[in-house]
Amino acid sequence: MEYIDAFLRSKNWLDTDLDSRYININHPYAILVSEDEGQITLRGNTGFDNGQNGEEIFSFTSVRELQEWFENNIGE
Repeated sequence: MEYIDAFLRSKNWLDTDLDSRYININHPYAILVSEDEGQITLRGNTGFDNGQNGEEIFSFTSVRELQEWFENNIGE
């Protein structure tokens, strides 16, 4: 989990509120990171809450899993 911030920034996902919710204006998702729980959650971004209340789409337990999802689903 220690490389998650660098990985997401390299894909243009930003944590603008510094609350572990990453958004990218070009995607309809938000990525929530819980390092305490060791979980990364991809959620629908409702637009006003950066995914806090959005529907959970996928959960990942490693940056590698998230990276594979990126490559297979959004070509990044």
